[in-house]
Amino acid sequence: MKIIEVDEELYQYIASQTQSIGESASDILRRLLNFSNKAVEKTEAHSVPVKEVEVVAAPTQATVSTSTQTVFEAPTVLPKKQSDEAIQHVTVKVRDLLHSETFQQETKAVVRFLNILRVLYRTNPESFAQATESLQGRTRVYFARDEGTLLMAGNHTKPKQIPDTPYWVITNTNSGRKMLMLEGAMQSMHLPADLIEEVRSYFVAN
Repeated sequence: MKIIEVDEELYQYIASQTQSIGESASDILRRLLNFSNKAVEKTEAHSVPVKEVEVVAAPTQATVSTSTQTVFEAPTVLPKKQSDEAIQHVTVKVRDLLHSETFQQETKAVVRFLNILRVLYRTNPESFAQATESLQGRTRVYFARDEGTLLMAGNHTKPKQIPDTPYWVITNTNSGRKMLMLEGAMQSMHLPADLIEEVRSYFVAN
C-alpha cells in the first residue's frame, strides 16, 4: 500500500471539488490536474500502472491512499419504490426533524447527519435497508450492522451507531461528503428533490 500525506487544507480543497455522487477521487484529481486520457495511454505505454486513489480524512492529517475507495457511487438500479403514502410519511417526519428547535440549534454536522439517518430508518426500515445496500462502494462499506465491519473497511472510518437503530455509519467525511451520503440514501428511498435540497442547506454553504 502506498500512502501520500497532504495537509488538511489541501484535503478539504480536493474533497470540495466533487461534482457528482458517482465521481471517484481519482477522477477528481485527474480533472484538477488536467490529466487527459492521452496522458494515461502514454503512462501505460511505459508500463507504469495507473492506480485508483482515495481521499481519506485522518484525525490530524489527510491521506491519499491507493488501497481503498471512499467515493459514493450512484446505484445502478434504484431500490423498489415505496408507496406514495410511505414516501409522504417519511417526508413529513424528516421535515418535522429539520424544523425542530433541537435540530435548528445543533451546530455539529455529524449530529445532524446521524439524526436524519435515524428518522429515515425509524420511519421506513425496509426502504432504508435497501437504500444503504445500494450505496456500498466497490471496496468500501459505508453502512453496516456492526462497528467491526466498518473498522475492517478502513483505518480511519470513525464509525458511529445511528441512534435507535441497528446500523452503524462511517463519519470520517466532511459536511459535503456527508450530504452526498444522505442524498444517495434519500434518492434511493425516492424522496422528493425539494426535501433533499432542504437537507442540503444544512450541510453545504451556498
